[in-house]
Amino acid sequence: MRGNCYVASEAIYHLIGGKLSGWKPMRLKHENGMHWFLKHTSGLIIDTTVSQFKTKPKYENAIGCGFLTKQPSKRAKDLMKKMVWQDV
Repeated sequence: MRGNCYVASEAIYHLIGGKLSGWKPMRLKHENGMHWFLKHTSGLIIDTTVSQFKTKPKYENAIGCGFLTKQPSKRAKDLMKKMVWQDV
């Protein structure tokens, strides 16, 4: 899991409708590294790689920020194909 939170969050963000669906990429410093996850305007959190940590991240300390690309990156596209078993 370690080192995959960015691409996992990016892939899921695009699959579930992104900004138009109320989701926002978030990041925070946790256990000596940067950690990415998604937060909905309702407060719901999607953190598919949280199991890599010994302690629960303090989501309230996160800041919202965008991904490096507006469209899914190559890594995110590859992961999206594996997630949905079809071309995206």
